[in-house]
Amino acid sequence: MKQKDIYIHIGYPKTGTTTLQNYLFPEHSQIDYVRSKGSNFSFITDVFYSRENAFKKKKTEIKKELEAYSKSCKTNKIVYSEESFTSFSMFFRFEPIPYIYTLEPNSIARKLGCAFIDTNVFNSSKVILTIRRQDELLKSMYAQVYNLAFKRFSHTNSFQKFLKYAFSENSDGFILDAINYNDSVLEYEKIFGNGNVCVLVYEEFKLNPKNYIKKLASFIGVDEQEAMNLIENKHDNKRSSESGYMSDERNLKELINYYKNKLLGKRQLGIKARWLHRLLESVYVPGRKLIDISFDEGQIKYLNEMFAEGNQSLSDRHQLDLCKYGYFIKNAKSECDLE
Repeated sequence: MKQKDIYIHIGYPKTGTTTLQNYLFPEHSQIDYVRSKGSNFSFITDVFYSRENAFKKKKTEIKKELEAYSKSCKTNKIVYSEESFTSFSMFFRFEPIPYIYTLEPNSIARKLGCAFIDTNVFNSSKVILTIRRQDELLKSMYAQVYNLAFKRFSHTNSFQKFLKYAFSENSDGFILDAINYNDSVLEYEKIFGNGNVCVLVYEEFKLNPKNYIKKLASFIGVDEQEAMNLIENKHDNKRSSESGYMSDERNLKELINYYKNKLLGKRQLGIKARWLHRLLESVYVPGRKLIDISFDEGQIKYLNEMFAEGNQSLSDRHQLDLCKYGYFIKNAKSECDLE
């Protein structure tokens, strides 16, 4: 039963996850991808929403589900990919105080450990993370969920307001906690074991995809050339370009609901015909260019003070050479000058 290995790809978002989810994981001949046909583990909702103690009590049910899935797999390499494992605490939708799905990101790591390590179903359980410069990730994430979330609140309806809120003590620090890479990786290393956590760099995926895929394929233990052929020239869900960042698109139903709620509150429009709902959902309205997404010198200094030491430690432990890609790094200038 335990001859199979599972690889949990936990994001981060905006690091090429959609490309891997659409073209590599479901198509590689040596991989069984959990979500390839829209399937999902039923306990994943509890990974996000339940208390840790409540989650642990479901371990027997989780084990049975994992054993059944493992038996159905044709290969000995199973991949589960879900970028929200790292970013759920960045999303919020409710006034006056944003609702935080997970009070601190590492609780998800502990629940994943309970599901995949403590159940002892697999020969090994390993974790894959791809990181991206914190400043660039904040910009791209803001654009991605601008219409869904940030546009709706007075304290986040512009990027500068969003940053002010994210840096404020009143925000409880949950947005920046979500991108404290070193802290999250240390937690996964503690739970899954140092050699069972692979950290990759989005900037390398973008600039030198062959090297990125070589490292990813080597960690999973699948054919590198097949993996490279599958993702070559594939780039999904791009948000940024030289001209700025594009906000998320919406379908016509979402757009009507947004303005209905804004102008009419809870009043109903009385549209009950299902065919009309389906039609409205099928018509997409493109996002708009967000031109004010940038950091000033003080904000960059703040991010550097917050992340430089952790990024340095992560870079050293996993030989990532983050200085090369412009990450916030302790003593970055002098180190980069030596290269």
